[in-house]
Amino acid sequence: MKFDVLTLFPEMFVPIEESIIGRATKSNILEINLVNIRDFSEDKHGHVDDTPYGGGAGMLIKPDVVYRAYNSIEKSKNSKVIYLSPQGKKLDQKKVEELSKEEQLILLCGHYEGIDQRVIDKINPEEISIGDYVLTGGEIPAMVLIDSVSRYVKRSFK
Repeated sequence: MKFDVLTLFPEMFVPIEESIIGRATKSNILEINLVNIRDFSEDKHGHVDDTPYGGGAGMLIKPDVVYRAYNSIEKSKNSKVIYLSPQGKKLDQKKVEELSKEEQLILLCGHYEGIDQRVIDKINPEEISIGDYVLTGGEIPAMVLIDSVSRYVKRSFK
């Protein structure tokens, strides 16, 4: 199984290089590709955030930057895109087992107030939440999803 993670903070993913997941990646059972959204900014300062389209409080990740990062990923025919969001359907065991059967999961990690809705509308990801609380970004939920799903992928390759 391949995980592609679009994030502003790829350095946060060090824990997934350890333990069972680390062994699975070294054994080529799992592939984890971290895509730094910042690398797709065309701004000389690397800005990726902007005020919400139509106004509102807070800052959003710009749609063009996210879309360029998303398009940089080589997608399998049956790739599934997931946006980790507090508004999403709660991740449960049934969903974990369902996701473990996928060939490729593309995980979109929001930050600030999230990702501009225009890119969400264009990519049309499934929105998943790990609980009824707000975190600083989607990186920790992405790690939770990778860890839980990977345990089932590993089993299927024994």
